[in-house]
Amino acid sequence: MKKFLHLMIIALVGLYFIYSLTSTFLNIKGYNGADFIVLAIILVIVALFEGFLILLYRRTYSTEAVEARKQREANRKREKFDAESKVLGSRVRQQLFNADLSIKVKHTAVLPIAEGAEIFVYRCTDRVIFERAQDTIELDINKVTDILIETDVEIQKSWVSSARGAIAGDNLFGSLGAIIGGRAKEKTSTVIEKYLIFAYEKNDEQKYISLEVTNEPNANLFNSNYYNLSNNERRFTSL
Repeated sequence: MKKFLHLMIIALVGLYFIYSLTSTFLNIKGYNGADFIVLAIILVIVALFEGFLILLYRRTYSTEAVEARKQREANRKREKFDAESKVLGSRVRQQLFNADLSIKVKHTAVLPIAEGAEIFVYRCTDRVIFERAQDTIELDINKVTDILIETDVEIQKSWVSSARGAIAGDNLFGSLGAIIGGRAKEKTSTVIEKYLIFAYEKNDEQKYISLEVTNEPNANLFNSNYYNLSNNERRFTSL
């Protein structure tokens, strides 16, 4: 639309210049010296304005100008993407990881991150990514054996029901079992805590990444059905 209007203005100014020039020649006998000076000034101004419009059009709509503008826009978008992609948990960073979901939770156990530290967890089709500050940790979904959400009450009951106490708790939910079972008597809050647990194998040993997700409603979107863990290689264990 702007290009069309620009062309229309160029055409109108050009027509006005031609009309003024033609009119001057047709009525040349009726003009005196002062009239010629005024007309000459007007024609020069109109001609300069027309030249300016044509030059501006070329600079704005020529192939080179359009390509340069596209390149500047691409550079601007790339710089914006690069800046936003460094913001943990942002939608752009999700795109960087090809993730469709990001949640903010508290780390409980196993990851090389302090207990209670807030981290971002990204849901990708082939992996789960955990991030805090400069640390980015990936968990290959082919190594995952189960994903579940348990409350501290449920974990405590499983821990207490075992005659072996902390040892059984540790085996059942990894470090989380021992943490929850061991602090049960110290807990004074009535709030039921929820934990997102990723069970996976490393060096033929079962490990559990546990995250406190009490205040994160989207945590349940990380589940075995989404990752279709039933398609993973079946493992046989002798008891």
